[in-house]
Amino acid sequence: MQAKMSRFKQFVRFCIAGAAGVVVYYATLYCLTEYLGVWYIASAVIGFILNTGLNFTLQKLWTFQNKEMQLVGRQFMLYVAMNISFLIGNTVFLYLMVQYLHMWYIGAQMILTVIISILSFIISGQIFKPSQT
Repeated sequence: MQAKMSRFKQFVRFCIAGAAGVVVYYATLYCLTEYLGVWYIASAVIGFILNTGLNFTLQKLWTFQNKEMQLVGRQFMLYVAMNISFLIGNTVFLYLMVQYLHMWYIGAQMILTVIISILSFIISGQIFKPSQT
């Protein structure tokens, strides 16, 4: 029972920390596209990069409470690799949903955000698992 509650607490923290990154992401996406005329795909890439830096720090230290620093370089590389994979998938599916399904780019991105968030929680839990020393 304790493990389930701890996992639930992690998920709540993950969502809260992720929300901060999502706000940065959507603000970047919307402002660059609507106010500066940047192509929505480029805006999405820039927002994704900003989101990655913020979320690595919050997820490692707060969500998964991993204060170990000896593996931080490896964890960062794995986290970046995960996010690059998500970036590629997000960009491809965002483009397909907007261009071929004729969805509004914000609505398409919301759907993709939910899917990516679930996958990210599962994979991040493995990346930030405490070492067995």
